[in-house]
Amino acid sequence: MRLYLVRHAQSLRNAHIKSNNDSSLSEDGKEQARRLGIFFKKHNINYIYCSKLKRAKDTLNEILPYLSKIPVYYTKKINEHNLGIFAHNGHDDWAGYGDAVKKANIPFIEFTPEKGESLTKTFNRAKKFYQYLLKKYKDNNSNILIVGHGIFLLYLILNSMNLDILEGKYYKLSNASVSQLDINNQGQVRNYHINDYHHLIEGALKNKK
Repeated sequence: MRLYLVRHAQSLRNAHIKSNNDSSLSEDGKEQARRLGIFFKKHNINYIYCSKLKRAKDTLNEILPYLSKIPVYYTKKINEHNLGIFAHNGHDDWAGYGDAVKKANIPFIEFTPEKGESLTKTFNRAKKFYQYLLKKYKDNNSNILIVGHGIFLLYLILNSMNLDILEGKYYKLSNASVSQLDINNQGQVRNYHINDYHHLIEGALKNKK
């Protein structure tokens, strides 16, 4: 089984353009997503899973014209970590989140914001989804495209390699990046490439011709 993990392209909130919490893509993000489509046209994708949040769906909508008709599953199981009350007016208030954690005097990863979820819960949600993929696909050679979000996909990668959640503080996934996991029949990652965006450069080179 091969997983292609795509963080959504640049959204309006990523570009610091006023938007709502479930924002669409910026113009740059749309171009990034089209270049993702050109990249995946060369790959034999068998199944697609996509978050139900707009920025992920918009990214996939730019990719799909480059692919053959493939089963697509939209699921909230791979939605991004929910910041609750610390996500408002299209802005993620991590500073306020951090202040609330200090006030609560509990580990950062265990803090549950009002109307949101803890990072540990997101990590466990990613683990559960990865286990679902293993159960369903590890015994065949399927190429699976997953279009989602930075924190959730990073946690999926950590789970696939049996790494602790705290490893997540050392690296992150960029907008429109592709991470690839090759998984054998025993459910072990035998090869990986993380946070790759050479496809964006390839797109620029093709546009230049």
